[in-house]
Amino acid sequence: GYQTAALDIMEEMTLHQEGALERLYRWTQNHCRSLENNEIGPLIVEAMSRLQDRPVLFKYVIDEYAIARRAVLVRQFIEALTEGGPGGNPKPIELHAHDPKRYIGDMFAWLHQSIPTEKENLSLLFKKCDKQDISDQLQSALGYIADGVCHPLKVRVETILQAEKDTIVLFTISNLLRFYQQIMRQVVQGGSLEECLVELQKSSEQIYLGALAAQVRSVLQRPSGGSGLALEPPQRDLVPPPSVARLLNILKEILSVATMVDGRQADITKIVSCVIDPLLQSVQESAAHLPTVDMGVYLLNCLHHMQSSLAVYEYMDERVERLQAQSDAQLDTLTSEQASSLVANLNLGPIYAILQSNQSKIETNLLKIFMSKMDAFLELPDVLLLPQVQLIMSSSHRATVQKRSFNVIVAIYKQIYDRVHDPANGFEHPDKLLHRTPEQVAHILTST
Repeated sequence: GYQTAALDIMEEMTLHQEGALERLYRWTQNHCRSLENNEIGPLIVEAMSRLQDRPVLFKYVIDEYAIARRAVLVRQFIEALTEGGPGGNPKPIELHAHDPKRYIGDMFAWLHQSIPTEKENLSLLFKKCDKQDISDQLQSALGYIADGVCHPLKVRVETILQAEKDTIVLFTISNLLRFYQQIMRQVVQGGSLEECLVELQKSSEQIYLGALAAQVRSVLQRPSGGSGLALEPPQRDLVPPPSVARLLNILKEILSVATMVDGRQADITKIVSCVIDPLLQSVQESAAHLPTVDMGVYLLNCLHHMQSSLAVYEYMDERVERLQAQSDAQLDTLTSEQASSLVANLNLGPIYAILQSNQSKIETNLLKIFMSKMDAFLELPDVLLLPQVQLIMSSSHRATVQKRSFNVIVAIYKQIYDRVHDPANGFEHPDKLLHRTPEQVAHILTST
């Protein structure tokens, strides 16, 4: 009899407990449904800790809370956009819709303030619950609450992106979006808001790169209105045309607003490619009809202008190296042309042909003509420099072409000197034929 009575009592107590939990659930649910100003008191915190033992009821309450708070957050966001704060302070965010950077910045600043507050309130709601058991539920609820602002936010950002034409403004907006995407990910993860911010950032990147490409095309457009891109024809001074400086200045302005946001390196690389690749192509096409030496000087000047402009920015090592390789190729061409010109002017051609054929005998008359010209050259080495070499903008590049081409002459002179001074070749009075040693010639030419 005692056992039956005890079981009856236990059963009755269980029924009372279930009834109490049901009433507690109804009360908590109703309370969550009517939450307006985040007034989470001690009773509801206690109620949540009791309901945690009933996962289904616990989840229903969380869902009810999230639905209510989502509606409140969306309404408050719309009010902040259109009405502003109490008494009009702060002013409605949409008053600044004419200033895209501030408009978008203010919207995200509001969200950055409001969504962490929602997270804090959820943490308060679960204050007495077992944190390990409910961390996923907290994040899920926060995600659902925050997702409500996706549509009004996305519509406004996309409207700005589609209307804006200024490349620098678009790039600044893209940086803002990436910054807040990274900030918001630290608060709420895995929901539609995170996905929305990723999409907006990618879209903004495509739009600003498209705007930049259009700007580059407009600068490089053929003056005649023909198809394709082209720079102004090279002038007689072989300096880079104005379009080169204009595009490099556009690039400088954009890179000056690059922020410290993660992903900046990829941004900068894409921006530089968007400007430099078509510019390089246009430079090469505009130089195609020039004579070899003019083309080398013109390309070298353009490459030098690009290289010196890019060298001051970070992440440019690879690009600067590629430009340097192209500059080196032009330096090789100009060195070869300058050396060939010196060989011709010094009447070295016939003598060099004999040296190459390994004939031992060089006509004395050829040597006298050469040495006469060589002495005049050593008096004023600059006289035999190609006029175009003087048009090389970089003093370092000018010096390189001069030094390398002079070294070619020194090397040929040494071969002649050794051949003439070799007793086996039977030259009489070799010191009178070639009265300067190779070292003396090298010293004179390297000190100019």
